[in-house]
Amino acid sequence: MKASTLTIERNTDLYFLARMEDAGTDERDAVFADLAVRALAGDELATRTIRVLVLPECRRIAAGRGGDNLVATLVDAAYEEVLEWAVLEGHTTR
Repeated sequence: MKASTLTIERNTDLYFLARMEDAGTDERDAVFADLAVRALAGDELATRTIRVLVLPECRRIAAGRGGDNLVATLVDAAYEEVLEWAVLEGHTTR
């Protein structure tokens, strides 16, 4: 992967993270629901985006507790929880 591609991805991640911070609960729910539908349909970008969006909170939770392994475990769990929530709310099926 080229450095320019990594810069674009990083800037995109920061943009969406900032938008989600400013979004209301309904807007955040709509974004996560849409991403979950796409992720369950096999969209790898949607899967990656969910993980990027939950990463900052997972890092905060893991701070001083277990390093990168704990962060990775929390991101995996948060990703699965987003998918499960979307199914339970009727946005998609597994």
